Amino acid sequence: MKKRSTVNLEDWLQAASRLNVLKLAEKLGNVSEACRQLGANRRSVYTWRRRYQAGGIEGLVDRPPIHKSHPQTTPEAVVERIKELALLYPEQGCNRHQQTLAQEGIRISANAVQRILNRNGLGTKRERLCVIDQMRRTSDAAYTGITGS
Repeated sequence: MKKRSTVNLEDWLQAASRLNVLKLAEKLGNVSEACRQLGANRRSVYTWRRRYQAGGIEGLVDRPPIHKSHPQTTPEAVVERIKELALLYPEQGCNRHQQTLAQEGIRISANAVQRILNRNGLGTKRERLCVIDQMRRTSDAAYTGITGS
């Protein structure tokens, strides 16, 4: 029993249009000329031809987009905990933070900890100390602004 396709009419019309380009290219024996006549991109035509050979007319239908999130992405709570540790203990590096997280039951590599710190501008001791200093300055300014009236 053949599986029913869940492709809408617009997708089928687009696939038929792509098939027309492929047929014209085959008839002319020249992909570039077929592209000029029908206003198609030559690279796309080669992709369509490969997909048509592999999957027939259904291969010419656009595929769904790739998910934006990776299944092995570090959970946001763990990222926040890593940033918290980096600011609480700026002199400690990624290996020590990885050990602390392991004691808390969070499995993550030291390399992943370092990548997360780098991505958040906390990759070096100097960067962490600068962020802490900036946080102190803004909190001191807010405190003196409230009580300085």
